[in-house]
Amino acid sequence: MSADLILQGGPVFGSEGADALAVRCGRIVAVGQAADVLRLKRANTVLIPLHGRPVLPGFFDAHTHFVRAGLERTFYVELRAARSFAEALERLRSAARDRPEGWIVGRGWDESFWPEKRYLERADLDRAVPHQPCCAMRVDGHLVACNTLALARCPRPDGEFVDRDLGHLREEAAWELFRLARPGRDTLVEAVTAASRHAASLGITSVADMAARGDLAVYQMAARREALRTRVFLYLPSEDLSALKELGVSRGFGSPLLTIQGVKAFVDGSIGARTAALGAPYRDGHGSGQLLIERAALARSWRQAGEAGFQMAVHAIGDRAIGEALAAAHAAGVNRWDRHRIEHLELPSPDQLDEVAALGLVASMQPNFLQWSGPGRMYEERLGPERDALIDPHQEVLARGIPLAFGSDGMPMGPLYGIGLALEAPHPIQRLSLSEAIRAYTEGAAHAAFAEGDLGTIAPGKQADLVVLSGDPDRQPWVELAVDMTFLAGERVYLRAGAA
Repeated sequence: MSADLILQGGPVFGSEGADALAVRCGRIVAVGQAADVLRLKRANTVLIPLHGRPVLPGFFDAHTHFVRAGLERTFYVELRAARSFAEALERLRSAARDRPEGWIVGRGWDESFWPEKRYLERADLDRAVPHQPCCAMRVDGHLVACNTLALARCPRPDGEFVDRDLGHLREEAAWELFRLARPGRDTLVEAVTAASRHAASLGITSVADMAARGDLAVYQMAARREALRTRVFLYLPSEDLSALKELGVSRGFGSPLLTIQGVKAFVDGSIGARTAALGAPYRDGHGSGQLLIERAALARSWRQAGEAGFQMAVHAIGDRAIGEALAAAHAAGVNRWDRHRIEHLELPSPDQLDEVAALGLVASMQPNFLQWSGPGRMYEERLGPERDALIDPHQEVLARGIPLAFGSDGMPMGPLYGIGLALEAPHPIQRLSLSEAIRAYTEGAAHAAFAEGDLGTIAPGKQADLVVLSGDPDRQPWVELAVDMTFLAGERVYLRAGAA
């Protein structure tokens, strides 16, 4: 047997003593000592020396919004990097000058990092962009600020999620308006291309995409154009379940790069938008959040998804929402073989974690949310120090044997960033060891998508989805590391400038 590709001269994550691996036809065929693996070398074998750099399984972002990640690089006005309220408005104003027709759509603003500590409002956007419809989504995706021209297009005249005076739309109202501002199909395909390139630069080879309505058609077109270079496991909106059942589609339908995996339902919103459903009110006096679905309706959807052979991915952040999700899971007859998921699981009680373990649910969590935890940060301001010290309890999840999958929710994408936060989290209950955090972003995420047979570890027979880091984390701080190379099915899809 010969190899198409051999990586040698650096530690192989998960294989004690191994310093080489071989790939043939896109799959790993050997892992071990270089002296043994190099026996597979032939004249046409590509040999890449690692020079001590480690090779890891390709990162698997277990919860992201992939098309959105591409649009942030191609279409949306980038507000995540705005360091102040005034800078965010100037970015929108500048975009309107450059693009004087059509929608101006901003994404990613986060007032918790601004000196002003205030949301964008309608009057602000009217001054910045007076002649075009303009909307700007908060970083968490649960609150959008609109100017008057955008608000006039809002299909909901009023209701608990609509504040016309402030120009604020939350939850379903926000998402409905954002769909109106969605660009055309070609722009969306370009976004998939951009998202794949960006993912490769981050070492991401697979994603679980919490897709929006219409994304499936976009992915299909991108795949036909060979623009999709990332494995995408789709979790479609729960509203699509009936159509999927009618077509006879079930989990696993698709191709090696695009698989329909399950459906997603929302129980609550976000802490940043004050719509996460809490058992006790927000510390800053803005109620206790909202439940977005009735327990009986969630149980019915959960049961129907299971009968159709789909995973359910249930968004539940606050303790009250988590309680509703668990009650619905019991009512639906969920068992551990179904491998259903709770997304975020940010503020569970110890008893709720015991229930998660008993039901065999996967904890799909986002370590980059820890950017808002700790003294003086948004979670402490919204929840108080006692609840902040209990949020995102990754350590307690693993201690109970709950499968843990790490993702980003696109805030931002970046496993190196998320893993670094888990290593240096502000509260002990949040911290993981390096190997635990890496496994959550590789093996755990693959398990969460029923993909552990092909992905998540480096072993013979597995897909050769690999990432090479710039240095060994056992010898230098994690924050100093970068992604040097990324491989998808043995093909190098990213090479950092200056790396070899």
